[in-house]
Amino acid sequence: MRTAFRAREPYAGILRKTAREYQIYSPARPERFMEKMYKNRGNIGAPDEEGLQRKNPVMVALGDSVTAGHFESLITWPPEQIQKFLLEIQKKGAADAGTGEILPLEITDARESYLEKFRYKLIDKYERTSVSTINAGIAGDNLISMEQRVNRDVIRYQPDLVLVNGSLNWEASLGTAEEYKMVLKRLVQRIKSETEADIILLTPNGDLPNRPMFGENAPIPTTKERVEKIREIAEEEKVCLADVYDVWEKAREAGCPWEEMLANRVNHPGVEGHEVYAEVLMKLFERR
Repeated sequence: MRTAFRAREPYAGILRKTAREYQIYSPARPERFMEKMYKNRGNIGAPDEEGLQRKNPVMVALGDSVTAGHFESLITWPPEQIQKFLLEIQKKGAADAGTGEILPLEITDARESYLEKFRYKLIDKYERTSVSTINAGIAGDNLISMEQRVNRDVIRYQPDLVLVNGSLNWEASLGTAEEYKMVLKRLVQRIKSETEADIILLTPNGDLPNRPMFGENAPIPTTKERVEKIREIAEEEKVCLADVYDVWEKAREAGCPWEEMLANRVNHPGVEGHEVYAEVLMKLFERR
């Protein structure tokens, strides 16, 4: 289904402007991936040692609902919009008890995800090649589970670029910020040792207390603690850093309330927020 959420002006403009003007810092750049994208011309050549034609560059994004492309929740919609949505579903027969289908609680629109927007930007930059993209984002997932599935969802594809965006669903029951860092460090080291991929660690978009579900008693997110650990790992492991959270912080300082940019009013950025992810990622591809 298509996301219908769009951020209001002037807030969307503030966030976009902040991203455009943002001066990125990263301990590394995806040099190998850039070289492969530049050299790959999309036509046949000399076979490799296995007698096969070269493969297109492969990019995998490991993450949660933001990577998967989840947007607004129905509970955050105005009543008239929910009614209109239900009527449309009924017309299609999906609300008929005989179909066995369940109405979605939130909108999933992978077409508007940052991964797709980033892929199109790469195609614009490297016009003579293709890039194979694997979206390994699963809504509700956390970094512990991502580490458990890294072989299935990342390593077996022997990617050339891996994006890791897994900080929003970490809870106190999973461990401290330092324990989060230990899991992320193991994950990064395994990808480094078992593939030749460049790695980009992403800090997340801004998030807010989950008041739609818990009301005024909703706990305050501890995301900033994990953001600092992501930055530390990027330095220690000398991998790329796309610090999206820093852009959101600067946008808030410039007068953009985060709640205006979150499709579900909690942690799912709207289309404009996904555009910012792609914008920040592409800054890693600027020649220094």
